[in-house]
Amino acid sequence: MSRFLSPRFAALEAYTPGEQPRDQQYIKLNTNESPYPPSPEVLARLNADEVKRLNLYPDPEGKILKEKLAKHYGVEKENIFLSNGSDDILNFAFMAFCDEERGAAFPEISYGFYPVYADLYHVPHVKPFLKEDFSIDYKDYCDINKMVVIANPNAPTGMEIGLFEIEEILKANPNHVVLIDEAYVDFGGTSAVGLVEKYPNLLVCMTYSKSRSMAGARLGFAIASKEIIEDLEKIKFSTNPYNINRLTLAAVEAAVEVAKSKSAF
Repeated sequence: MSRFLSPRFAALEAYTPGEQPRDQQYIKLNTNESPYPPSPEVLARLNADEVKRLNLYPDPEGKILKEKLAKHYGVEKENIFLSNGSDDILNFAFMAFCDEERGAAFPEISYGFYPVYADLYHVPHVKPFLKEDFSIDYKDYCDINKMVVIANPNAPTGMEIGLFEIEEILKANPNHVVLIDEAYVDFGGTSAVGLVEKYPNLLVCMTYSKSRSMAGARLGFAIASKEIIEDLEKIKFSTNPYNINRLTLAAVEAAVEVAKSKSAF
């Protein structure tokens, strides 16, 4: 440990990103990157005119993209939060909705970043075991009085819990955020976005890294009640309001247009 690092981080075990081979001759499975490029419409949007505008800061609110995402998912613009990959949303959620008194709960086998964020912010946490068939027992998260974080479908098992189970967790923890991480929902899962209007404590987290072949663009977004979105915006604007670059905003705007026109997702 460096003599300059604060002692509160002495025991922190950082997340290890997947290896990035330089020769690019492999289909990489360690970070679940798509072997295919983004859609032609996305590539066309990243033209010389867009690059010329790199002298200007991006829109910190991402208004155009929020409007397109809101229309695509059937919610209001105020229900959308944008960030630099879904990892940033997870980071902000642990920062905003947890502390040393308000803990977190997530499966023992799941995304490896959850315990890192919990340790980073000194959040007490529990990690319920999966059932024998590697599925999540939703009852483990009912009346737990903590922020619940569940990847659905779960990683690395690929198994999901249904909307009924998610609703039971939401109803049993009305004063705590229930974060459903839908990084892989496009590959065979049921989104919980339709429950946002009914449950003000639901936070659905998504990414364009996987199914839209845009891992390098770093765009994540969340859909939640206006109350939760305002909390996340407060954290974002207190750290780095320009955390999504202009080219990423333009690329994802094009990707949403493609999804809408072709009903791709």
